[in-house]
Amino acid sequence: MSSHYDVLIIGAGVSGIGMACQLAARCPNKRVAILERRKSIGGTWDLFKYPGVRSDSDMLTYGFSFRPWTKTTVFADGPSIKTYLIETAREYGINKAIKFGQRIARCEWISVEQRWNVTAIDEDSGEERRFTGDFLVGATGYYNYDEGYLPKFKGVERFEGQLIHPQHWPAGLNYRGKQVVVIGSGATAVTLVPAMAPDAGHVTMLQRSPSYLFSFPGTDGALAMLKRVMPERWACALLRKRNILLQRFIYKNARRFPRLARSLLLAGVRGGVGPDFDMSHFTPNYMPWDERLCVVPDGDLYKVLQKAKHRS
Repeated sequence: MSSHYDVLIIGAGVSGIGMACQLAARCPNKRVAILERRKSIGGTWDLFKYPGVRSDSDMLTYGFSFRPWTKTTVFADGPSIKTYLIETAREYGINKAIKFGQRIARCEWISVEQRWNVTAIDEDSGEERRFTGDFLVGATGYYNYDEGYLPKFKGVERFEGQLIHPQHWPAGLNYRGKQVVVIGSGATAVTLVPAMAPDAGHVTMLQRSPSYLFSFPGTDGALAMLKRVMPERWACALLRKRNILLQRFIYKNARRFPRLARSLLLAGVRGGVGPDFDMSHFTPNYMPWDERLCVVPDGDLYKVLQKAKHRS
């Protein structure tokens, strides 16, 4: 089977849906197809199902400018983001352009024909399909969707418990009352720990080196206020610009004054965990923004640590 399109997009996640919607609005006469291996829209937000999965970027800037995120939730959970993408695709008619269950086997630029030749395998039938396009957009992200990275731990064969990768979280996993170790200190870890703590017997976050953390309100009060006095789209656009400028200001000044930024970030953590907590667990050996910062919405991780300390 062979089909030709003006634009071929690989991936129906945030980037793929965004690109297709922009094309639908600006180039409505172009034939566009999205080739998606999974059976649903969402990409990352359809793949990851671990407890508490959420965005660590604010939704006003992570969402689309042409269809703003209108809820006051600053850091949305995974299912809400997936729903947002599905609704956006429907509104722009993009859902009809998606070919689900297509595993890309090969992409070739054919100079003589001045077009891309994409070979895909239909994962249900095993049938090979050929698509050609004048333009090819790779919107696949950077994950290996088949197998997440898992280091070789010495002696792991003697471990009698379950070894789980967040990328392939078992449906209905019961961890109530169990001893849990979360390996890592990045965005996934600081999301998993407060989400699992209420039900698990004990949760330990095991880290090679700490990450910089900062607490941020989980609800945008300014958006709720502005929506009462101006059109919703105006309010979202205004606060989107606010967030972009604020993030640029914080990043540039953190790089310009790294020691001051370090002091402020560590002071924020100290205020969250309390005066008696061992700050070595939260003190990185690098300067802010040498690596990404991890957001802690409403200080949820700090609250869990405080409760654990009081119980002990």
